[in-house]
Amino acid sequence: MKKKGIRKALKKLICFYLPLLLFLGFILIPIYWMVITSLKEGKEVLTIPATYWPRKIVFSNYLKLFSKSGFGRYFLNTIVIAVSVTFIVTFLSLIGGFAMSRYQFKGKTTVYIMLLLTQMFPAVVLMIPLFRMMTAMSLINNPLSVIIVSSATSLPFCMFTMMGFYNAIPTTLEEAAQVDGCTVIGSVFRVLLPNMRSSMVAVGAYAFINGWNQFLYSVAFISQKEKYTLPLILNSFQTEFGIDYGGLAAGCVIALAPVIILFVFIQKNLVGDQTSGSVKG
Repeated sequence: MKKKGIRKALKKLICFYLPLLLFLGFILIPIYWMVITSLKEGKEVLTIPATYWPRKIVFSNYLKLFSKSGFGRYFLNTIVIAVSVTFIVTFLSLIGGFAMSRYQFKGKTTVYIMLLLTQMFPAVVLMIPLFRMMTAMSLINNPLSVIIVSSATSLPFCMFTMMGFYNAIPTTLEEAAQVDGCTVIGSVFRVLLPNMRSSMVAVGAYAFINGWNQFLYSVAFISQKEKYTLPLILNSFQTEFGIDYGGLAAGCVIALAPVIILFVFIQKNLVGDQTSGSVKG
């Protein structure tokens, strides 16, 4: 019995814990290196051999970001874009996912295929036509252009995700609410949405990250520096004269912090039974 228990524990260690540890190391080591680089002095960053902990912890890289480069303005620009994309995509995917899940209409298969096809085109292929569209609408150097395109590119995936969540909820819940006197809209808000919290959080988190990390379309549509987003200003740390590794690392830490904080607060809502508590007995 002891040998079986030892074999089982060893098998679990090799097949589960060891790969998980390697995976975590693969993810966390670059983040650790980024953090300690942001706390090093400029000369120490490029020293050979490399130091794995700062000889002297300094915060000059962070102070320089906000005092000289106006990092706060770019941070605010990114927040506005990411939050706007999150609200637009979450609202439209709720409506579109409900329609695709609950209604049968002519051309539904065609709409489904067209939405699926939009996910097969690389962003670079769409850049030129989208740039011409934004130019025609006088939206170049306007954050609204990035908001529109980021929302449009995130919406199909989020709609498919929301449609899957709707399909997982029995239609009998809505029918029971309508028998009790609820309208269709009332049954959606009173029955479906309370059970869709985890799905809305998942879709909103995806949309937020897509808007927060948007780089390609920001490069294409925004050229005025005061309207830069974080990905654009971080890219400017690399110039023909060299790379400011300390400032770049500090900027990456600041750019990463809101996403980590977001997931800390929403992780409870990402996992759970959608219809838990909706039916008694």
